[in-house]
Amino acid sequence: MKERGEQREKAFDIAKGIGMLAVILGHMSIPESLGDVIFSFHMPLFFLINGYFFKKKESNNGEYIVLKIKTLILPYIVTCGLVIVFSIVFQLQQRVEVTEILENVKSWILASFYGSGTFTHFLKWNFRIIGAIWFLLAMFWADVIFHFLLKTKNPYVYGSILSIIGYVTAKIVWLPMSVQAGLSAIFFVQIGYFIKQKNILKIYEDNKQAFYLSAIFWCMAILYSGKLYMVGNNYGGGLLDVIGAICAAFLILKFSKFLEKKCKKIAELLSLYGKNSLIVLCFHLIELNTFTWSILSGQFSYVTGLVIVFVCKVIWSIAMIFMVYKIPLLRNVYNVKQKVNGERGV
Repeated sequence: MKERGEQREKAFDIAKGIGMLAVILGHMSIPESLGDVIFSFHMPLFFLINGYFFKKKESNNGEYIVLKIKTLILPYIVTCGLVIVFSIVFQLQQRVEVTEILENVKSWILASFYGSGTFTHFLKWNFRIIGAIWFLLAMFWADVIFHFLLKTKNPYVYGSILSIIGYVTAKIVWLPMSVQAGLSAIFFVQIGYFIKQKNILKIYEDNKQAFYLSAIFWCMAILYSGKLYMVGNNYGGGLLDVIGAICAAFLILKFSKFLEKKCKKIAELLSLYGKNSLIVLCFHLIELNTFTWSILSGQFSYVTGLVIVFVCKVIWSIAMIFMVYKIPLLRNVYNVKQKVNGERGV
């Protein structure tokens, strides 16, 4: 979740911050209508931004793959390990039998190796899913493959074909390590890259027609599509889902630029959240898989409990950002370069 290249543009960090808040909220027991809005844009937004800042590299292919392993796979592995540690601690507090703890560890190890973010029709047996950090695996495949595609004469053609292959094969069998989700994500990465290369964002930034059309297509995708779940390659609305997600990203970036100009304090907080989206995602997975939030939410009405738990989740993730910056080993794992309020981040 780390864009590359020249000086950061704060609006993109703000957009990523909005996206991460949507990710957290989307994993809660929210009304279906709100879920439709969130899932229509939040994951495509990150892949589009990643593509926007993608730089064509002439570097050794092996070196690039090693870099992606360090920046995406290593955080994935460490986060899986932390999930196991946290789950053991919680089970020890509950005085669970050792055999049950070992079985739990085994199930998490298997889930980590399989790397599926959700249940699919192929996972009919009692197999644990790894959850939100499927994104890191998918981003790894999308980045590495797109890196190779940019060295070909027709990267967009090959990228589109691979995205279709990822979508179609997911209906037959779900491969380990979120390979097919990564293949389908290539399409959003290349769209983001194309937008940057053609300067489309700046050309249409203040175009009212582009704004209204984007709003219309996003609303249509929310109301009439089959729901977009990139985690399982479910594009029930087909092309409408894809167009709606692209339009939503455009509108969210416009809103982010508005916040940057008019609501500077909110913009700073969202920018901090967005810069450190990798940390937020990974530690969100930990609390999502190990914390029993229902104990807290059950003491209040549905809406009040939802708000309180959401706020607690956000506070937890912010606290984890500062913790990671304080611990050298975790800074290296989660690709932190400077202080929390510095120019660089995740």
